[in-house]
Amino acid sequence: MRLFVKSIGAAVVLLALPLLLHAEPVAQLRPTDYVNDFAHVLDPGTIAQLDDICQQIDQKSHAQIAIVTINSLDGSDIESYAVDLFKRWGIGSKATDHGVLILVAVQDRKYRIEAGYGLEPILPDGKVGSFGREAVPLASGHRGRREQLGAETQDAG
Repeated sequence: MRLFVKSIGAAVVLLALPLLLHAEPVAQLRPTDYVNDFAHVLDPGTIAQLDDICQQIDQKSHAQIAIVTINSLDGSDIESYAVDLFKRWGIGSKATDHGVLILVAVQDRKYRIEAGYGLEPILPDGKVGSFGREAVPLASGHRGRREQLGAETQDAG
């Protein structure tokens, strides 16, 4: 009887797993701070440090940075997802358009950095793309784990 109950429990977990790891529709995402870890991959200390850095940048240079992790794009392309999220959240003031979105889709191993037009003179697409390519090996902890964060990159557009 115990084996049967354990088997049923395991089956329920396996069947529910895809539901737990689904994509987060952009319309359902609500920002809580500068760092929004919907994929639950960042530890609280890292979130606090990143929030502090983003807040300082916002206060000193009036440029907003939003860092967002999600589980999956669920078949959507990362560029459309990032642009939609950037616009829905209104990252950066409308007057200056000084906003940056750093989006990481963990299971898809993709990321995208989207910069507002007001930052184009200092953050052109090529420079933003190189930031991402340089940061992926650093964020993974060591070179051997680079693929866990997403070796497939997308430059800002």
